Amino acid sequence: MNERMKRLQAVLQQNDIDGALYATSSNMQYLLDDVTYHWQRTMYTGCLPFMQKEGVSGHFLNDPDCILYIPAQGEPTLFMTFDRSKDMMHLDIHKEIGYFHRLMDMVSPYLKGKTIALGESCRHYFEDLLEEFAPQMKAVDGEDFVLKMRMVKDAKEIEAMRRVAAFTDQAMEKVTAALRPGITKGQVEQMLADIGVEAGLRDVSFPPAALFMETGTKQAENLGSDTPNMVLTPGMSIAFDFGYVMDGYCSDYGRSFYCGKAPDGIADGYKALQEAQCYLLSLIRPGIPMDLCFATLQKKMDACGGFGKYLRKADFPGLMGHQIGIDVHEHPWVHDEQKQEFLPGMIMCIEPKLWWPGQCYLRVEDMVLITETGCESLTVFDRERFSLPA
Repeated sequence: MNERMKRLQAVLQQNDIDGALYATSSNMQYLLDDVTYHWQRTMYTGCLPFMQKEGVSGHFLNDPDCILYIPAQGEPTLFMTFDRSKDMMHLDIHKEIGYFHRLMDMVSPYLKGKTIALGESCRHYFEDLLEEFAPQMKAVDGEDFVLKMRMVKDAKEIEAMRRVAAFTDQAMEKVTAALRPGITKGQVEQMLADIGVEAGLRDVSFPPAALFMETGTKQAENLGSDTPNMVLTPGMSIAFDFGYVMDGYCSDYGRSFYCGKAPDGIADGYKALQEAQCYLLSLIRPGIPMDLCFATLQKKMDACGGFGKYLRKADFPGLMGHQIGIDVHEHPWVHDEQKQEFLPGMIMCIEPKLWWPGQCYLRVEDMVLITETGCESLTVFDRERFSLPA
């Protein structure tokens, strides 16, 4: 049994819980400490229950084909179908293997005691069955137990995140070299995906985005009004948002450019955005609350030319980022109401955006490791590169 499972057992004992169940998910990947199988896209775990739509069946049912049971004391067990076992036989853990319809029959003899913690990936599945197979057990939320463990990355996770951040910087370099008039938005986004495919990566963190915006036009009045066939021409800003999944860990990243010589105001705006980002990163250290981020960025952008009014708040008050790891979006989120303090070992994405209707949309996003004394940006692409050849 690895150290992560032992830590969870200690949490279960502290909370007087007899065991915990997790299905194929990022929490399971973390607890097994194994990245050789790809949990995100399986037949039975295509999405979480709140994403289901009426009338949809198949993989959207979210019924598990692999279940990890961790008792408060004793050895864990991994229950799985024969198909799933092909990916997981190498794991050093007690296993039970059978057909999908027999999973509950295999699990039920292990369910002893009064309380069981359920991860979100299997909560709806087990809640319906506990009354029949283990009526003496009360189900409680088990998702947060592991999410809190995952907030602080260990040395192996940090090294994995360094690798995927470096790869993402390199991808930005490759794409930047191809940004010339005549290329389309769709071609740029496909290029980002192809870079991952060519490197043998299993997936992107989310659909790659290159937002084209033509200064001084009606198109520039509305975010997201560009189309895949929009052609890059002089006088356009490009805002990137993309990431990859490498060795089980995600990246999330942003930089912006301008085709041709940018008007002074727009060039100054991007400079202000980058200076504000660097200033914020100079302040972040353990013990600093996350709710300072938006106000700090806005004040610095005001000092750098009065651009603070263009700092975009998105759909949530002062949303400026999130933690990242096995999932691209992990808790805690960085926003005005977030009182969580930065902790050593966290890896955060800090992502301010400048939205100037009619002129440009610019964004910067860096993956940042919180150290014992401050923070370190894991993404280091040249912050001064902005104007592209026309």
